[in-house]
Amino acid sequence: MNYNIIENFLDKELFDKFKTEIFSGNVNWFYKSHMTYSNKDNGFFSHTFYQNHEITSQYFNDFIFTILEKLKCVSIVEIRANLMIKKDEVYYSDFHTDRDFKCKTAILYMNTCNGGTELGLEKKINITSEENKMLIFDSDIPHRAVSQTDVERRIVINLNYFDGEQ
Repeated sequence: MNYNIIENFLDKELFDKFKTEIFSGNVNWFYKSHMTYSNKDNGFFSHTFYQNHEITSQYFNDFIFTILEKLKCVSIVEIRANLMIKKDEVYYSDFHTDRDFKCKTAILYMNTCNGGTELGLEKKINITSEENKMLIFDSDIPHRAVSQTDVERRIVINLNYFDGEQ
């Protein structure tokens, strides 16, 4: 299973600025009724930065552009922030892939909590949510979100992109 983890992905000053803004009341969040393509999954909130070949968020230039440079992105598919609300018991979304074609998926964890991401079907690898950690993996690796029970909100930045190696 091909994946990579980069601790302290963004410069601390930029990350702290981004975290403050994404957790503020200034960001528009939109409710999505399902986390995956399954109709059985729980809902979540989303803020889209880039979709359908266009920038859709005022935060793109201030924060996302630097992330794309560090990822050596050559083409963007979609970028969004995902917000999960605290659960009383751990909730696992359905296993899924973000795209039905090969590209890269990257997840930047915006806060530390007991939630995370689980990679793989047969051999499962648990990645914990730790702020400013970047998880990068091939888009054909099934994964699922793991909810948190310790903090009110869990926010990740989810990027689907091409890095020139596909």
